[in-house]
Amino acid sequence: MKRKLMTLGLTAILTVVGASSVLAVPGYSTNITAYQWDNRKNSDSIQGADTYGKFSLESKGNAWAALYEMCPNITKAVASVETNATRNYDYKEVYMKSSCKYYAFVETQSSNSATAFIRNFN
Repeated sequence: MKRKLMTLGLTAILTVVGASSVLAVPGYSTNITAYQWDNRKNSDSIQGADTYGKFSLESKGNAWAALYEMCPNITKAVASVETNATRNYDYKEVYMKSSCKYYAFVETQSSNSATAFIRNFN
């Protein structure tokens, strides 16, 4: 009886862990920072999850960033955001297809650093 309960408990735990691993999308967020001395940067890519994601930019100076969608046979810019001395944050929500990967390009145009963030809401 004790052995059956242990087997049942172990099976339940493995089922929950296995199910959560299947639902998770690897690399659900990434960010990249550009500095005055290295002012143009590309982020790592993340996989889309057939849901909306958030693309944002933070900087205390003039900066802009573009979000690129890499699908089979085509890569294109799908959104852009910008900041300036009076607006330190900008964002857009973007539908991120599971068949595509997404990366950011960020450029700071001042002595302030600029950080772009990508996150899918899986």
